[in-house]
Amino acid sequence: MSHEPHDLAGPYALDALTEPERRRFERHLTGCAACAEEAAGLREATARLALAASRRPPERLRGRVLAEIARTRQSPPPLARRLPSPRTRGPAWLAAAACLVLALTGGGAAWHFHRDAEHARALNRQVAAVLTAPDARTSTVSGQGRVTVVSSRSAGKAVVTASRLPRLPSTRTYQMWWLGPFAPRSAGTLDPGGEARPVVTAGLGDARRFGVTVEPAGGSPRPTGAPILTLPLG
Repeated sequence: MSHEPHDLAGPYALDALTEPERRRFERHLTGCAACAEEAAGLREATARLALAASRRPPERLRGRVLAEIARTRQSPPPLARRLPSPRTRGPAWLAAAACLVLALTGGGAAWHFHRDAEHARALNRQVAAVLTAPDARTSTVSGQGRVTVVSSRSAGKAVVTASRLPRLPSTRTYQMWWLGPFAPRSAGTLDPGGEARPVVTAGLGDARRFGVTVEPAGGSPRPTGAPILTLPLG
């Protein structure tokens, strides 16, 4: 698997990792307090959603998750892609960075992996924002793989996690769609390799269903075939 362990808190919380990926991430958690705390907060939030997706999480839970998020900001050197909402550097970030540095095989790769960790934690902040939204709802479908969608109409976004989808050739990709009440609208693409990496996609609007099709690499302006799976949105 190509993703660094720090990148897997979202899929782990959504129970969307393969068994080898899950074991690898849980081994990582034993030595990384930042990821352990982040994964615990996200997993508790998803468990709460599974019991009552339309109910607002308790303020103590929301506060725990968002407090962890608030302790992370981008590193001081300027990046080509700036991360939003600068935060105060805290122990959780230092622990995450230390874990990543210890995993390096060569000093020359340090900045590359540090940047990857920043992007992973920025993604986890976006995931947490949707999971803790007061109107967040969860839907899962299994068939040709498994897809879980946590959507929030107030945020206009959804977190999509796909796992065990068949690997596609380089000329094809998985494309997500918002369906109904009018013409399908693209919600972006998924990894053609069927990886479990979470995707945060905007444009939920008044869509009634979510679908995935197989399209030419790069995506299509409209579906070129029938969806391989669909699921209802709350």
